[in-house]
Amino acid sequence: MKLNYKRTFFVGFAFLSICAFWELYDGIIPKMLEGTFGLGETIVGAIMAIDNVLALFLLPLLGALSDKVNTRLGRRMPFILGGTLVASVFILMLPVAEHIRNFPLFITALGIILFAMATYRSPAVALMPDVTPKPLRSKANSVINLMGTLGGAYALVMTLLLYKDDGSINLPVFISVVAIMLLSVIFLLLTINENKLRAQVEEEEKAYLTVDREHDEDASPSA
Repeated sequence: MKLNYKRTFFVGFAFLSICAFWELYDGIIPKMLEGTFGLGETIVGAIMAIDNVLALFLLPLLGALSDKVNTRLGRRMPFILGGTLVASVFILMLPVAEHIRNFPLFITALGIILFAMATYRSPAVALMPDVTPKPLRSKANSVINLMGTLGGAYALVMTLLLYKDDGSINLPVFISVVAIMLLSVIFLLLTINENKLRAQVEEEEKAYLTVDREHDEDASPSA
């Protein structure tokens, strides 16, 4: 049994998009809150912690819900697709709200983004085990983490190149991250047939267990 690196690479696009967003979020949102809206460190820290509070409640709930969903796209894909699309729309509202200094619009868009990202984080993480045989998941996890690192590095480079704190609108850096998020989910949808692969993996695991059991029986000393 060998790991399908190509398949795992494409599955990793879900994690890539997540890491790209969080790099953007951690790197830019505090600067906006402090520099543009003049908030103190305590309030900024409280706002930046909202995602952790949401994760505490939503990640287990959405992960369990995706276990029970059965659609033409699969169990995880609807959450990944829906969460990405909603988050992408409202991510583009952040620099606009900052530019016109509309804090209620900014914080509303941010709240919707955090909720949307929370809806697909657990399903995205669960996708790899669904389409990878159990004995190969450790190797696959290294590929997934590499994809996440690439996503974070991309967002970091875009932030360094495009972000400006001189009062001009920062739409380009947000567009660059939304673009990679949307491209990632498109690649995922085009290359990963979740239902087909999950059924295939179940058969591969059954065959592996059968061979392993037969090997153990052959190796056992006869009475």
